[in-house]
Amino acid sequence: MQAGERIGDRYELTYPVGRGGMGEVWAGFDERLDRPVAIKFLRQLEVPEDERLTAGKRFRREARATARLDHPGVPAVYDLGVHGEDLFIVMQLVPGIVLADHIAEQERLPVGEAASIAAQVCSVLAAAHSASLVHRDLKPQNLMITPSGVVKVLDFGVAALLGPAEASRLTATGRTLGSPTYIAPEQAQGGPVGPAADLYALGCILFEMLGGNPPYEAANAPDLMRRHIDSPIPIITEYRSEVPDDLAHLLYCLLAKDPANRPASAGEVHQLLTPFLDVPDSPGLVAARTHTRFLSAPPHTGHLSVPPQRSPQDLVELRAQASELAENERFAQAAEVLERAVRLVPQGDERLATEIVTLRVDLANILMLAGDFRRARHAFEALARDLDQSDGEQDLVDECRHQAMACQLEMGEPADAAEPRSIP
Repeated sequence: MQAGERIGDRYELTYPVGRGGMGEVWAGFDERLDRPVAIKFLRQLEVPEDERLTAGKRFRREARATARLDHPGVPAVYDLGVHGEDLFIVMQLVPGIVLADHIAEQERLPVGEAASIAAQVCSVLAAAHSASLVHRDLKPQNLMITPSGVVKVLDFGVAALLGPAEASRLTATGRTLGSPTYIAPEQAQGGPVGPAADLYALGCILFEMLGGNPPYEAANAPDLMRRHIDSPIPIITEYRSEVPDDLAHLLYCLLAKDPANRPASAGEVHQLLTPFLDVPDSPGLVAARTHTRFLSAPPHTGHLSVPPQRSPQDLVELRAQASELAENERFAQAAEVLERAVRLVPQGDERLATEIVTLRVDLANILMLAGDFRRARHAFEALARDLDQSDGEQDLVDECRHQAMACQLEMGEPADAAEPRSIP
């Protein structure tokens, strides 16, 4: 796979996001609908020949399983297809910060924030379990917090249908599915895995959010799984005394060795978490520094290197690229190119240099052409305000204000409906 390659005669690959043992995920663009997407590939030639049939069935099942979960906490599935020897799923591109990174940055999350994240995961699990699906691999790397604070549950790739016949046909024989750090005791022992296993994994994640470390740690996977099976359940208040007793008790029950001793359902856990959502020390869920990751990406902590700034010639090329995209009515992709260009221009005292002004005008116009009138209006207003403060060209200031008013009218708002705001 390489950037610029076209998939399914409509999706253009833009850059790789992550790679796992048998697959990889790319950010891409749907040329037909003018929107960013994530494309997950199963590289069949990298799958052992005797496992390809099973791997292909599981990959297709992932697409079907995720597609039928109509829930805001589950990324949407758009398409499923074949590209050469590879299978691919086209899914919603999810920006935000992976929970694992958020925990690493914050060490221990405020009680209210941790409870809110766990409650949103419970909402997804309730929908999945009612559809006879168990995730089986919940972990912080598979949970994304979007810039608006919505928690997305990613990668239903090892989700098993609860029906025993389907599960026995599709589950890889002799393998334990799931991550050792968050695996339920019955799952570690190779026993039947039901909704209670997801609740156990959620308990491990909640413990890590509150305590800074998962409940059990060991030098290797076999020892870690034995600890889940045999070691006493840790008490969160021994690691963090300010955790409310009722929340500590819920966490203890989630980590019960016997599935029968855990809460009865994800819905019940959601209700039990509700009193802790408004704990005063909880900040918003939106991280100040959001890292862009994409749905169903294999665990991957690297970022593509981006140069800190571009030369004037680079900016000319980016503008030309955006112009060509716009001519082909790929407005959203053109806006993405221009936004990247704006970020790469050196700021400092030359924040409103000619290059930046030109790029920002182009970006605002492209957003307007794309029909994204709200963002276009904010872009025009912000540019007019910045130009006015720096004694910029008055004709351009007036034109930006005129375009901002036009955007308001397109949204059905009176011209004086709201105060100018900067672009988000």
